[in-house]
This record gives sequence, structure tokens and C-alpha cells, in this order.
Amino acid sequence: MSAAAPPRYGAGQRMLELGAIAAFAVLAAWGLWRLAAATQLLFVAVTAFAVPAGWLASDAMSGLLHWALDSFGSAQTPIVGRAFIRPFREHHADPEEMTRHDFVETHGASCFAALPFLGAACVLPLEAWPSIVAQALLVFISLGALFTNQCHKWAHMDESATPAAVRWAQAKGLVLPREHHRLHHTPPFDSHFCMSCGWMNPALNALLKAWR
Repeated sequence: MSAAAPPRYGAGQRMLELGAIAAFAVLAAWGLWRLAAATQLLFVAVTAFAVPAGWLASDAMSGLLHWALDSFGSAQTPIVGRAFIRPFREHHADPEEMTRHDFVETHGASCFAALPFLGAACVLPLEAWPSIVAQALLVFISLGALFTNQCHKWAHMDESATPAAVRWAQAKGLVLPREHHRLHHTPPFDSHFCMSCGWMNPALNALLKAWR
């Protein structure tokens, strides 16, 4: 008997991702409004800290998640198989396929994964500075997660098709450089899992090497 075909991207998953994107937009706007109301004149100072910290945290978390989805389970795994594991496994078979995905397919799963962080950011009491800073980090980690798969997608696009501003950001290492990410697609395919900017790859590579 032949093996069952892996589940594909279908209408049900697309509807789920559309809902996740809508929920993400509402919760992110509410979280940012709460942060602005709590910090007022200090909003710029708080975001000046939270934006880079959240970006680096999202880079590290994208690497851990990428490693886990590459390493465990299958496309048939209940709950996470179709939505999360399948895209990563198919990506290794055809790395350029994701460059043909539209906004929903590119960002839907990322928005879904970020909803617990945004949910926490929207209910966290903002009565003291430690909780305000924690809320700001949750919000900007979530926003970083939204952009992570776009940075991953840009790293696989032809340079001629990549916007000039993105090429500049890749050259500066602000978003994932294509040459850096190419190391992940080089045998033995066991390093460079981070997908936002890649800055956290040295630490994660060392951690995974020690773990193995």
C-alpha cells in the first residue's frame, strides 16, 4: 500500500490564517495603544529599547522553532503538522516555492504563532515599569514574528526582484542576508536556523552543537 500523500495547503487552512491575520492586527493595535497610553512622553524611549530587543528575540525564537519543525514530527502530526511542519519540510524540497506565496500564505502561520504573545500583552497590567517593559517586549517580539517569514522570503528571492531598500538592509545585516541563509541550505543542513536577521545564529549553532 502506498504511503498517504502529505496534507496540502487548502481552503480550511487559508481561512484559519486569514482569521489569525485579522486577530493579529486587532491585538497588535490594541497592544500598541495600551503601551502608548501607559508610557505617554516616554513611548519613544521605551520603543527604542523594545524594537531591537524584540527583533533579536524574534530571531532567536524563529531559529528554535525552525529547528524544532525541521527535526520533529511530520506533515501528518496532529494540530501542528499541516500548518507548521508541512511548510518547512516542503521548503527544503523547493526553497524558492515560498517566493511565490501571497501575503496570507507567507504570514498567516506567523500571525497564528504570535497570538499568545499578543494576548498576554493585551491583558498584562501596566501599573509598574517592569510590567510595561515586559508588555513592550511582547508586542515587539510579536511584530518581529510577523516580519520574520518576509525576511526569510526575501533571502530566497532573486536579487533583481528584491526591493533596493531590502538589499541595503540585507547588506547591513538588519534583515536576513541571502548569503548567510544559504548556509542553512548547505549539507548537513543542521545550522543557521534563525530567520529574522541571523544575528542569533552563532549562539544557537553553538547551543545545538552542544545539545547534539
